[in-house]
Amino acid sequence: MMQIHAADGTPVTAEVRDHDVRIRLEADSTPTYLQLTVTPEYDFDGSEYVLFPACCYNGNRFDVLKKDYPPLFTSEEARVDMPVTITDVPRLEKDGSGIIEVTTGDVSVPCIGLYLPRHRRGILLHTIQQIDGINLGLCYEEGKLMVRWPFFREKGAYRWPHMKPSQDQGRVFRRGETVQIPYRYEEFPCESMEQFYRVFFERRKIMGLPCDRPPILPFAKQFEIQRDKFNYLNWYEPGGFYGHASKADGGVVAWQPGWCGGALSSFALLKLGGEIEQKRAISTLRHLYRTQRPCGFLPDATDAWGKEVLRGWGDPKTVSWHLIRESGDVLYSTFKHFDVLRERGVEIPAEVEQGARKLADAFVGLWDRYGQFGQFVNIDTGELDVGGSTAGAIAGAGLCRAYTWFGEPRYLEVAEAATHLYYDRDAAHGYTTGGPEEILQCPDSESCAGLLESLVVLYETTHADHWLEKAKHLAHMSASWTVAYDYHFPPESEFGRLDMKSVGSVFANAQNKHSAPGNCTLSGDSLYRLYRYTGDPLYKELFEDVVLTVSQYMSTDARPIWSWDVPKDASLLNDDSITAPREKLLPGYMCERVNLSDWESQRCVGGVFNGSCWCECTNLLILAECAHLVDTSHVTWLEGTT
Repeated sequence: MMQIHAADGTPVTAEVRDHDVRIRLEADSTPTYLQLTVTPEYDFDGSEYVLFPACCYNGNRFDVLKKDYPPLFTSEEARVDMPVTITDVPRLEKDGSGIIEVTTGDVSVPCIGLYLPRHRRGILLHTIQQIDGINLGLCYEEGKLMVRWPFFREKGAYRWPHMKPSQDQGRVFRRGETVQIPYRYEEFPCESMEQFYRVFFERRKIMGLPCDRPPILPFAKQFEIQRDKFNYLNWYEPGGFYGHASKADGGVVAWQPGWCGGALSSFALLKLGGEIEQKRAISTLRHLYRTQRPCGFLPDATDAWGKEVLRGWGDPKTVSWHLIRESGDVLYSTFKHFDVLRERGVEIPAEVEQGARKLADAFVGLWDRYGQFGQFVNIDTGELDVGGSTAGAIAGAGLCRAYTWFGEPRYLEVAEAATHLYYDRDAAHGYTTGGPEEILQCPDSESCAGLLESLVVLYETTHADHWLEKAKHLAHMSASWTVAYDYHFPPESEFGRLDMKSVGSVFANAQNKHSAPGNCTLSGDSLYRLYRYTGDPLYKELFEDVVLTVSQYMSTDARPIWSWDVPKDASLLNDDSITAPREKLLPGYMCERVNLSDWESQRCVGGVFNGSCWCECTNLLILAECAHLVDTSHVTWLEGTT
């Protein structure tokens, strides 16, 4: 059943057609919005799975802790049997009551999805991003799927890091004014979560929104810019390592293993670079395993001299907590370094190889003791402090590589058992959680990408078809985090000025509501491998959407990117009389922000802060692992390049 009305009661007439509804105002209105409401003819009892792509998974019906940024569990809150616990983001109550109200800028695809397991049905309601430069709103409440224009959040709006009272104003309509709202509503037989996501994956571009990929620099030129930047600003001579942070940004933390790039960027620089990069990559591995703790895991951070930096983020009892995902990233990446060195006939330092075995053993020991990898482990004792989440999903890939390298069957056994757990407990229920350190256990794209990587590597290691089937589901879930079209950025924004293409950017998580240049921090080549194993061209399309979008966010001398603190009038960018902040990102810098959402205020939509981010590492990995896989007949090179 469909209803159309104006929220203030202004009379309207509506013509409902197959793919749009035309709404005519029959009188002048007060500030209001128009709403299209679809109520499927099923009984709803709160068991429905509700999807807002890249925003709400299972309606975000999890335990909630309201915390300021950066949120981290306290020692009193820590539990080995931690239920999925999220921050104060748009969500339903655990019983399915409540309302979700967001804008199309908060989602990767302008869509609301429902999976009704009791009725064996799936539902998708698609619409478009904006009308006349103003986003639409997407809402769900107890079986009602709603599209609003203009967007209007009555109960509250997400203003990082909390829900806040809404400031939405609505719009005054005049008598005789007509608004056309395109939509597609589909119901389909659906026997499983896997089937629901497959249909979503196939239909995510159904509205025909623009999805042009950006023109890019040649891959060799991209690497030249990033190599020079890393050698100048990310090489820390005192400690002898490629750090994840730029020296120009002046932070205390120079090194962080895994997650944001430590021991990941060095692999790409090793593979694509020359003698200098090879020497420095080996030195980075030595630094990595020199910091390894007796328990086998790795400390969270060091300064420029390689001295450990304790963070804890507020609670002194948590200074020894280590995000297990970081060690999982490092384990997997270590063997990528080994492959390159072995291929070149370069001796692998004995202490590094021994450290890799010790790290693999640490994961096995954690599994044997707790039956999970959890989220945070005590770096002093090796004990699990915070359990649950999908944070350690990438460890399965690392243990597979350890099995292949060392020939220890136990590594493969634990990789299979842990990946089964993550799939059956989390992904099969339509979410993965807790990949980043500072989101509690919100649904996120990083744990999803990590689990996809482990599933593909397990298939490559064992040739068991069930891993391939599971990998397909994770690819479809990954697509839900990936922007499927080119967002219409405000013309006065930096991204509007530069004609940025958002297709293929990847939303971070349900808390930090920005899309980003690629996956943090994986190249995405697992999608291509999945395409190669299945022959399904949709995986290749998704792969190329992601890997061919990232480099446009890199600032260069020829095409600098300015922060959101500069004058919005492009003609003033080179006016030396301007005294306001004028921050130009250095060559090779990439910011993680691809802001479609107004979570940081409308001012920040289509803008960036001036800082070096993990996406530089992601782009290096794309150049090392994906560039040779791209069908260049689909690539538009920047003017003046080949």
